Amino acid sequence: MPVREHHLLCGPLLEFLQAGERAAWEIEDQLARQFYVTAEERAQTYPNTGMSIWTNDVAFALKRLVQENKIRRKSRTRAPNGGRRGIYILR
Repeated sequence: MPVREHHLLCGPLLEFLQAGERAAWEIEDQLARQFYVTAEERAQTYPNTGMSIWTNDVAFALKRLVQENKIRRKSRTRAPNGGRRGIYILR
């Protein structure tokens, strides 16, 4: 994976949210394009949990920005691939 330092995602994530609220999966897609993360890299998972490494990296960046009070999770909604995911907005 090209990005393992979650703080590197924070600046571009904040820029993307300037246009308005975004769902977690939209943020993942945008950052993947920006950081040239391939489909193969996005498909990599942790062997013990099966969770996508890329999804986890973006989730850590989102959590960091929430804790720093720079963004907030507005709500949760059904994700296209199942489950419920957050909708994020700038503070």
